[in-house]
Amino acid sequence: MENNFVNTPKAEVPAEISVWTKVKNFLFQEITVTMTPKQQKVLQEVHDFWHQDVTAQSMHDFWFQEIKIVDNITL
Repeated sequence: MENNFVNTPKAEVPAEISVWTKVKNFLFQEITVTMTPKQQKVLQEVHDFWHQDVTAQSMHDFWFQEIKIVDNITL
């Protein structure tokens, strides 16, 4: 069987990198983030807060929780 590939002459290959390619390469470059244990803990707590399950029952329990009066307060 015969290969139907066409050899592309060098004249058809772009000689310069386009602006879009430069921007794309800059925006999508790989980065490495190093955090301290405290930063990791805070990030995990934020993640857990944003991904917690919110149900009608949990909202009811939050808004209608029993309030305990610790001491007599006079105004």
